[in-house]
Amino acid sequence: MKKVLIYLLCAILFPLFLQARDKNEVADSLAAEIQGAAVNPFGATLFHIKAHLGPFSAQSRAERVSEKIRELARDPFFDKDSLTIEHAEDEYEIRYREDVVAMVTKADAQAEKTAIDILAFQKYRMIVQAIEQSILENNQQQILKSIIFSGIILVLLIVFIILVNKLYYFLDNKIHVGTHDWLSKIRIREYQLLTTRRQIILLHNLNAIFRYGMIIFLFLLALFITSYLLPWTKVYSLIFLGFILKPMKDFLVSLWQFIPNLFAIIVIVFITRMVLRFFRFLKTEIEAGEIKIRGFFPEWTSPVFDIVRFLAWAFTVILVWPYLPGSDSKIFQGVSVFIGLLVSITSASILGNLMAGFSLTFIRAFKTGDRIGVGDVTGDVVEKTLAVTKVRTIKNEIVTIPNSKITSSEVINYSTLAPDEGLILHTTVTIGYDTPWDLVHRLLIEAAKETPLLLQEPEPFVLQTRLDDFYVAYQVNAYTRDANSMVNILSELHQHIQKTFFNAGVEIMSPHYSSLRDGNRVAIPDENLPPDYNQPGFGVHLKKD
Repeated sequence: MKKVLIYLLCAILFPLFLQARDKNEVADSLAAEIQGAAVNPFGATLFHIKAHLGPFSAQSRAERVSEKIRELARDPFFDKDSLTIEHAEDEYEIRYREDVVAMVTKADAQAEKTAIDILAFQKYRMIVQAIEQSILENNQQQILKSIIFSGIILVLLIVFIILVNKLYYFLDNKIHVGTHDWLSKIRIREYQLLTTRRQIILLHNLNAIFRYGMIIFLFLLALFITSYLLPWTKVYSLIFLGFILKPMKDFLVSLWQFIPNLFAIIVIVFITRMVLRFFRFLKTEIEAGEIKIRGFFPEWTSPVFDIVRFLAWAFTVILVWPYLPGSDSKIFQGVSVFIGLLVSITSASILGNLMAGFSLTFIRAFKTGDRIGVGDVTGDVVEKTLAVTKVRTIKNEIVTIPNSKITSSEVINYSTLAPDEGLILHTTVTIGYDTPWDLVHRLLIEAAKETPLLLQEPEPFVLQTRLDDFYVAYQVNAYTRDANSMVNILSELHQHIQKTFFNAGVEIMSPHYSSLRDGNRVAIPDENLPPDYNQPGFGVHLKKD
């Protein structure tokens, strides 16, 4: 359950991160063009340089100025009064003694849309303040204070971690040792979502997540504060803070911008659900017979509703797609193309079975409960889906047949005409030529009439299907309305045929006169033989010349 929630949360938040990242890339590129190259000798930006100077780009000028400022801050004999502004033709130079630290040109002033002298003074003041601040932070007294405060932060970190661990064990003991009378089973309709045991496991996991999350948060907070206090790691602490705050800010901005699209998605999904609810109402009424449409059969309602539902949700996805966060990003589009290609490759057989299922439904080949025969499989249809059909055989076996195989085979439906016109069951016996055919007809019809579930009207009838060398093939035919019991009916018919023929003294046998028949016992049970029956002997006849 925990993994499912994590995967669901990632699936919702991942597009937001994609959208935020794409927007940030565009925003960063635009900002770089507008703001110019940043001068940040100590991690914080002092000002920007937007114009190039001769062969030097704005970026190379900014890097050179940052390096000069760092050199002055490291100079133990730095003299503020030696840092001056000098005017030379159409530009101003900020010099430290004879060394040029930065230059302000007319192009810089035009880019900043201010006077050149005012811009030069602003940059001079920023450089002086940055150098003095760096020197102040790096003196011994300040370093000592930073170390002391860092030690206090580490002690507080250890104390808070101990308190968090104690709180964790206290809550964990309450969860596992308590009576849990305050816990109740959480159900969604008939499904029990969380039992008491699962709730205990969930609370334990949440408690563990809270524990480790607090420890990680406290550790990162202490790391940031101590890094910020120490002058030689202050730059890295600001960079580290940017790594954390910038993604959070971008994510929150993207989430805020997504809210109007979210309302649009909710409206589209709501309309789709209302339309489907209307079609579901029509489906229920048609199945119940309350609504009748000429030429439209009730068994078509479920597949037609499935088609309508699929098309409705597919159209909804098309409408919702542009409103999804990150839908216009290249990564999102690439993943979508890959998923579409994967589905198209792997779903050919599935789509074939689905189309076959629709075809079987609309041609009304069979319905649930019918006795059918498909190839070597004969049984009752117990489940009919768009992809497969499940048949229960007479041996109580469930055979799952793909619908594509059914459409490519001949389907015998024994149940369609049985309730109204009756299903004709038949079986064949072979009797020798020495038995009168009218006697065989009478005995077979009598046996059929004595068999339960075979109809008296229409009356059973007999067909002589073959006249072979040694016997005649008699086929008895009889009507029944119970197609699902055809195997049992045929079995009882065979029993009555045996009984009727034996009582009439007719031998059910197909004699082949390739061997001597004389002397062989008649193939009839003893209780059905006449009292005076004697087994004949072999007869030998001499032929006179």
